[in-house]
Amino acid sequence: MPKRKRVRVRGTKEGIAITLAEGPWDEVLAELDAHLGRKPDFFRGGRVAVSVGEQRVSAQDIEALGRLLQHYGMSLWAVWSDSEFTQREAAGLGLETGQSDYRQSARESIDFEKVFDQGKIVYGPVRSGQRIQYPGSIIVLGDINPGGEVIADGHILVWGRLQGIAHAGASGRVDAIIGALIFDPTQVRIGPYMAQGSAQGTPGMPEVARVAEGRIVVESWEMWKRRLV
Repeated sequence: MPKRKRVRVRGTKEGIAITLAEGPWDEVLAELDAHLGRKPDFFRGGRVAVSVGEQRVSAQDIEALGRLLQHYGMSLWAVWSDSEFTQREAAGLGLETGQSDYRQSARESIDFEKVFDQGKIVYGPVRSGQRIQYPGSIIVLGDINPGGEVIADGHILVWGRLQGIAHAGASGRVDAIIGALIFDPTQVRIGPYMAQGSAQGTPGMPEVARVAEGRIVVESWEMWKRRLV
């Protein structure tokens, strides 16, 4: 029987959410270490909230978790738990804690491991004249500058400013999305559909482009996430 996975990483509006299943704490941290070590640059700089369920986790164990995250350039800001003991220990370290906030974030989150299982990470910026194409999904860690172009058969997520051209679902997939922290493209395409600029969006807000009723629409990240619940 395959070993049950104890670590799950998701992206939320507040940063990175990590869920740790119950088990011996040293083994859980070892699995988290191995998980983060596979893509250390991807998580670097992340602001992390950790959910530990009903586990009783001591302040010493939480500090060990914090040191592990710091090793990968990440910072722990919250521990969500159903255990009052764990909540007290986390609060004593100056961390935010509780239950409902994490559960809301989890409902609004994006499972990057699922969506981008066969994806490619590009370290930006994508400069003018540069063209990147991949037969899967693409995450750009940085900007896509005017004149830069990213083409993916799957989704495109830009952890930065999208000002160039982004074409998701290039193989004809119309359920693909294009998301960016700052959405100001020259052109976006999803499957056979095309739209110029971001006139439909809200300047300065993270947004997602998708196909609806035969055309590309741009909506806030929050509105798009509600469709996942």
